Amino acid sequence: MPSSDTPALAFDDFVIDFAGRRLLRGGQALALEPKAFSVLALLAQGPGQAFTRDEILDAVWGHRHVTPGVLNRIMTLLRHALGEEAQAPRYLHTLHGVGYRFDLPAPHLPGASAEASVEERRHAAERRTSMSPTVPATTSRRGWWPRAALVLVLVVALLGTGVWFKRQVWVARPAPPSPAGAVATPTLIVMPLKPIGGRADGDIAAGLSDELISALARIQGLRVIARESTSLATVQPAEVATLVSRLGISHTLEGSLRQSGEQLRIHLRLNDARNGRTLWTQDYDRNANDVLALQREVAQAVATALTLKLGLAKVPAQKGGDAGFLRRYFAAQALLRTPASAAGEAVERAETEFRQLVQLRPYDARAHAGLAVALDMRAFSRPPLAAGLRAEAAQEAALAQRLDPSLADPYRVQASAACRGNRWEDCVRLFEQAGAAAPSDSQPYFQYAMALAALGYLDRAEALMRHNIERDPLNPSWRFGHGRLLDTLGRHEQARAQLELGRPFAPYARWFNAVWRKDYAQAAAIADKLGDSVDSPAYERLYKPSYVAATGALRDPSLWPQVETELRASERETGLMNFLRVLAPEAPAHAPALIAGLDQVRERSYSSWDLLLWTRDLAYLRKDPAFQDYLRDNGLLAYWKRHGFPKQCRPHADGAACD
Repeated sequence: MPSSDTPALAFDDFVIDFAGRRLLRGGQALALEPKAFSVLALLAQGPGQAFTRDEILDAVWGHRHVTPGVLNRIMTLLRHALGEEAQAPRYLHTLHGVGYRFDLPAPHLPGASAEASVEERRHAAERRTSMSPTVPATTSRRGWWPRAALVLVLVVALLGTGVWFKRQVWVARPAPPSPAGAVATPTLIVMPLKPIGGRADGDIAAGLSDELISALARIQGLRVIARESTSLATVQPAEVATLVSRLGISHTLEGSLRQSGEQLRIHLRLNDARNGRTLWTQDYDRNANDVLALQREVAQAVATALTLKLGLAKVPAQKGGDAGFLRRYFAAQALLRTPASAAGEAVERAETEFRQLVQLRPYDARAHAGLAVALDMRAFSRPPLAAGLRAEAAQEAALAQRLDPSLADPYRVQASAACRGNRWEDCVRLFEQAGAAAPSDSQPYFQYAMALAALGYLDRAEALMRHNIERDPLNPSWRFGHGRLLDTLGRHEQARAQLELGRPFAPYARWFNAVWRKDYAQAAAIADKLGDSVDSPAYERLYKPSYVAATGALRDPSLWPQVETELRASERETGLMNFLRVLAPEAPAHAPALIAGLDQVRERSYSSWDLLLWTRDLAYLRKDPAFQDYLRDNGLLAYWKRHGFPKQCRPHADGAACD
């Protein structure tokens, strides 16, 4: 690893400050996790040198006994920070089957990092930034002229004479073309297993399909379309063809399931989607009790057929139980993914089923994990019972983790509890572990993105949303979350496009988006139709009157007293602040109460509405002294001092100033 006296390394508009353990871009420190910076520092100490995955794990983690997905996620974070994609790398290159290499853009002047101190470069960059046109958050500035050092001198000189750059100087240049002969990352879609025969069980077939997606997603160098998008695509066969074309799907895994008593025969076939050629086919005969262990064997066969390296960590032997137990387990899991309109009843049924499964098989880790998730979800919809339900969920998650530490759900339940309790170190770490354990599961990644946003790292959260849209393109929850974050960042037109793709369960977010854009006609149309989508009648009764009234008041402020009546009515029934209060003309005078109300929303894990604390259009919230108390009391300020301030915040006195 580089020592503390290693000179800073400058390239394009980046500076790697080894001594200060910072990555600067345009003079601003980017928020990087400590392990992420350590990996970057290791790779950057020898530009052009290849490091194997084992060498990186040994140097940064001290051993190799960590989930391989952890390093994959770290590399994704570094690429986002450096503004590049894995398919068109500029600095971080993946060496399939080997590891990674860091390259400097050519030409690079070896003495550049020694010619100026980090502080001098930071001040120069600040002068450059302060006089330049605003750059959208998604714009990359890595496409500078070839001779970077000469340009830096010219920029400072021109700024000193008051010359104003045209906006196109700052527009991102196209990514360099892939080298000739470069092989694109294989992209696989796993088609749901088809149950065959009168006794074949559809629940088992669907559940095993999900298990295969989860296992295959851990293959290094393979992109697997996530479960939600796969399920949506395979409802209509035409969607699969669209995905093949749109996402560049290169391979499909198809199969069938035949059941005979406790025996299951699974037929699988790996096809090249581009020419229809079968690359590999295999029949597996398994007793129901052993069928869950099959996923690793299948993953190994697929990895071998595609000449890829299997990235699965060692996991305890898994016993599936008899065919009846398997069916009930997979059916209960499906209940937890029921659409929001029936979620309350479905989750209660799932909880009852998991309790019975735990009684049948007290040492089944997955049954305990499923019960933990069901209890955690019920706590959200039953506030009076939340404390007891979450305490039991924590116990079940801990037990499941002891029985099988490879499962993702226990980490997710524990991570949510850590976030609610402001234990941010644990929150981030546990969500990382959940994501590494289940790369194909959207839920832990979505919650992780929301946790990053709650911490103020909006740019990292938005990048994570974009990354997951690539592998889960048909899942509307990602579009909803991405749209909410874009609105928070003030990029309302981009948010509108994402929220339209996130229908039908984004009406309230689309209403706020219309308000930010001052399109009150559309806001009125959305308010009039609230309750027509997947929302329950209770939501329509509780919220529609206030949204209809607020739409009118935004056009005619004299109507706000009528809105107040509706706000109080909804708050009496929900026990939560109605979010429309942030838009009232007198809202800035009540900022402390609004901040407290949004903090309560965050502690309840209630959707994504605590993002209003960070919304650019509501700057009055962050300018109020109560916001400084919020940062201190909830541990955000302490976390920033250890891990770096968010892009929109900077140290100020004993607190922080946030735009």
